Amino acid sequence: MIYKSILIFLFSVFLISASNSFGQCEKLKKKRINQLLGAAQYDNAKSSDIIPFAGTYKEEYQINLFKDMVYKMVFDATKMPEGVVIKLVDLGKKRDANKYEEVFNSDSTEITPNGTYEVTMEFPQRKMMVIYEIGEETKPGCVSFVLGYYFRNNIR
Repeated sequence: MIYKSILIFLFSVFLISASNSFGQCEKLKKKRINQLLGAAQYDNAKSSDIIPFAGTYKEEYQINLFKDMVYKMVFDATKMPEGVVIKLVDLGKKRDANKYEEVFNSDSTEITPNGTYEVTMEFPQRKMMVIYEIGEETKPGCVSFVLGYYFRNNIR
Protein backbone atom coordinates (compact mmCIF):
# COMPACT_ATOMS: atom_id res chain seq x y z
CA MET A 1 0.00 0.00 0.00
CA ILE A 2 2.76 2.46 0.90
CA TYR A 3 4.69 1.43 -2.20
CA LYS A 4 1.68 2.25 -4.43
CA SER A 5 1.19 5.63 -2.72
CA ILE A 6 4.83 6.58 -3.23
CA LEU A 7 4.72 5.42 -6.84
CA ILE A 8 1.56 7.46 -7.54
CA PHE A 9 3.08 10.51 -5.84
CA LEU A 10 6.31 10.28 -7.86
CA PHE A 11 4.39 9.77 -11.09
CA SER A 12 2.20 12.83 -10.42
CA VAL A 13 5.28 14.96 -9.61
CA PHE A 14 6.82 13.81 -12.90
CA LEU A 15 3.69 14.72 -14.87
CA ILE A 16 3.45 18.17 -13.30
CA SER A 17 7.11 18.96 -13.96
CA ALA A 18 6.86 17.65 -17.54
CA SER A 19 3.82 19.81 -18.28
CA ASN A 20 5.54 22.91 -16.88
CA SER A 21 8.68 22.36 -18.97
CA PHE A 22 6.83 23.41 -22.14
CA GLY A 23 4.58 26.05 -20.54
CA GLN A 24 7.01 28.95 -20.22
CA CYS A 25 4.38 31.68 -20.03
CA GLU A 26 3.01 33.01 -16.82
CA LYS A 27 0.05 35.34 -16.63
CA LEU A 28 1.23 38.94 -16.68
CA LYS A 29 0.81 40.69 -13.38
CA LYS A 30 -1.02 44.02 -13.21
CA LYS A 31 2.18 45.79 -12.14
CA ARG A 32 4.07 44.50 -15.21
CA ILE A 33 1.20 45.49 -17.53
CA ASN A 34 1.23 49.03 -16.09
CA GLN A 35 5.02 49.21 -16.61
CA LEU A 36 4.66 48.15 -20.23
CA LEU A 37 1.77 50.49 -21.08
CA GLY A 38 2.84 53.61 -19.22
CA ALA A 39 0.05 56.21 -19.52
CA ALA A 40 -2.07 54.13 -21.92
CA GLN A 41 -5.25 52.47 -20.67
CA TYR A 42 -5.21 48.66 -20.53
CA ASP A 43 -7.38 46.84 -23.08
CA ASN A 44 -6.14 43.28 -23.49
CA ALA A 45 -3.18 40.94 -23.05
CA LYS A 46 -2.19 37.53 -24.38
CA SER A 47 0.80 35.34 -23.60
CA SER A 48 1.86 32.72 -26.14
CA ASP A 49 4.06 29.71 -25.44
CA ILE A 50 6.83 29.10 -27.95
CA ILE A 51 7.08 25.33 -28.22
CA PRO A 52 9.83 23.47 -30.12
CA PHE A 53 8.53 21.85 -33.30
CA ALA A 54 10.12 19.91 -36.14
CA GLY A 55 10.17 22.54 -38.87
CA THR A 56 8.92 26.10 -39.00
CA TYR A 57 5.41 27.17 -38.10
CA LYS A 58 3.28 30.24 -37.45
CA GLU A 59 1.02 31.18 -34.60
CA GLU A 60 -1.57 33.82 -35.45
CA TYR A 61 -4.37 35.64 -33.72
CA GLN A 62 -6.54 38.59 -34.66
CA ILE A 63 -7.19 41.75 -32.66
CA ASN A 64 -10.17 44.02 -33.30
CA LEU A 65 -9.74 47.77 -32.90
CA PHE A 66 -11.89 50.91 -32.90
CA LYS A 67 -11.25 53.66 -35.42
CA ASP A 68 -11.09 56.84 -33.30
CA MET A 69 -8.48 55.57 -30.85
CA VAL A 70 -4.72 55.67 -30.61
CA TYR A 71 -3.34 52.23 -29.72
CA LYS A 72 -0.16 51.21 -28.00
CA MET A 73 0.90 47.62 -28.64
CA VAL A 74 3.74 46.15 -26.61
CA PHE A 75 5.41 42.79 -27.20
CA ASP A 76 7.29 41.61 -24.10
CA ALA A 77 10.22 39.67 -25.58
CA THR A 78 12.22 39.15 -22.38
CA LYS A 79 11.55 35.38 -22.51
CA MET A 80 11.42 35.10 -26.30
CA PRO A 81 14.01 32.69 -27.75
CA GLU A 82 16.07 33.40 -30.86
CA GLY A 83 14.46 32.29 -34.11
CA VAL A 84 11.09 33.95 -33.49
CA VAL A 85 9.92 36.82 -35.70
CA ILE A 86 6.99 38.98 -34.61
CA LYS A 87 4.85 40.54 -37.33
CA LEU A 88 1.84 42.83 -37.13
CA VAL A 89 -0.35 42.93 -40.23
CA ASP A 90 -3.16 45.36 -41.03
CA LEU A 91 -6.03 43.30 -42.46
CA GLY A 92 -7.96 46.37 -43.55
CA LYS A 93 -10.91 45.78 -45.86
CA LYS A 94 -8.94 43.81 -48.44
CA ARG A 95 -9.91 40.18 -48.97
CA ASP A 96 -6.80 38.84 -50.71
CA ALA A 97 -4.21 37.55 -48.22
CA ASN A 98 -1.34 38.76 -50.42
CA LYS A 99 -2.49 42.38 -50.18
CA TYR A 100 -2.32 42.76 -46.39
CA GLU A 101 -0.08 45.57 -45.21
CA GLU A 102 2.72 44.66 -42.82
CA VAL A 103 2.86 47.34 -40.14
CA PHE A 104 5.57 45.92 -37.88
CA ASN A 105 8.36 43.34 -38.19
CA SER A 106 10.71 42.54 -35.30
CA ASP A 107 13.55 41.71 -37.71
CA SER A 108 13.73 45.32 -38.89
CA THR A 109 13.12 46.96 -35.49
CA GLU A 110 15.41 47.49 -32.53
CA ILE A 111 14.36 46.01 -29.22
CA THR A 112 14.06 48.52 -26.35
CA PRO A 113 16.50 48.34 -23.41
CA ASN A 114 13.78 46.76 -21.23
CA GLY A 115 13.29 43.87 -23.71
CA THR A 116 10.14 44.96 -25.52
CA TYR A 117 8.95 45.98 -28.96
CA GLU A 118 6.52 48.90 -28.95
CA VAL A 119 4.15 50.00 -31.70
CA THR A 120 1.92 53.10 -31.49
CA MET A 121 -0.78 53.43 -34.12
CA GLU A 122 -3.08 56.36 -34.75
CA PHE A 123 -6.42 55.53 -36.35
CA PRO A 124 -5.72 51.94 -37.46
CA GLN A 125 -8.04 49.82 -39.54
CA ARG A 126 -10.51 47.68 -37.62
CA LYS A 127 -8.63 44.39 -37.70
CA MET A 128 -4.98 43.49 -37.15
CA MET A 129 -3.27 40.11 -37.21
CA VAL A 130 -0.42 39.25 -34.83
CA ILE A 131 1.88 36.60 -36.31
CA TYR A 132 4.70 34.76 -34.58
CA GLU A 133 6.94 32.95 -37.09
CA ILE A 134 8.86 30.25 -35.22
CA GLY A 135 11.91 28.82 -36.96
CA GLU A 136 13.42 25.37 -36.78
CA GLU A 137 15.29 24.32 -33.64
CA THR A 138 13.88 27.21 -31.62
CA LYS A 139 14.12 26.71 -27.87
CA PRO A 140 11.01 26.93 -25.66
CA GLY A 141 10.03 30.40 -24.52
CA CYS A 142 7.26 32.95 -24.28
CA VAL A 143 6.04 36.13 -25.95
CA SER A 144 3.48 38.36 -24.25
CA PHE A 145 1.37 40.94 -26.06
CA VAL A 146 -0.29 43.86 -24.28
CA LEU A 147 -2.75 46.21 -25.95
CA GLY A 148 -3.45 49.65 -24.57
CA TYR A 149 -5.25 52.72 -25.88
CA TYR A 150 -5.48 56.47 -25.55
CA PHE A 151 -8.52 58.56 -26.29
CA ARG A 152 -7.61 60.89 -29.12
CA ASN A 153 -7.91 64.03 -26.98
CA ASN A 154 -6.09 62.59 -23.93
CA ILE A 155 -2.71 61.52 -25.31
CA ARG A 156 0.03 62.07 -22.75
